[in-house]
Amino acid sequence: MPMPMKRTIKSFRPGDLSGLERYLNAMSTQGWQAVKPGRLVQVFRQEPGAFAHRFGYCAHRPGSADEIRWLAAQERAGWTVAARKKGWVLFRKPADAAQPDGTLDGHRETTKALFRAKIARLEAWRRALLVLGTLILLGGYFTSLLPVMYASALPLLAVALLTYWVKYYEESMEK
Repeated sequence: MPMPMKRTIKSFRPGDLSGLERYLNAMSTQGWQAVKPGRLVQVFRQEPGAFAHRFGYCAHRPGSADEIRWLAAQERAGWTVAARKKGWVLFRKPADAAQPDGTLDGHRETTKALFRAKIARLEAWRRALLVLGTLILLGGYFTSLLPVMYASALPLLAVALLTYWVKYYEESMEK
């Protein structure tokens, strides 16, 4: 008989790993174990037990000695792999064996490095779009063409969105 599955739709801000971990922990105490933990859609399977969850990011190539060494360090600390996607790994440990502040070996160091790289790319895009938006705005002003001036709204809107992504990644690095 197949195990009952449950799909939830709950959105988490970019980089909000702590919030997603708390949500997975709460679902686990209700008997739902994460199969596919996503930032928007989460899939659970009903299984007994309650687990504490932690996300980690492995920047090493799959199957490489560095990845095996990193996973072995987590296993020595009592964490087992619950789910994987690209470089992201969800670890879990029985809730009664995990301390409230229990963390992975090298907790969040690789994640912070990943977020710093993402922030640098987003900042580069933001600067380019600010220049583009300014040039379009000035072009519309000098030619007295309102449609040209209004066209500057799109790059400036993208700048606003990128600013919030950068803010979310920076806040998540502090947590």
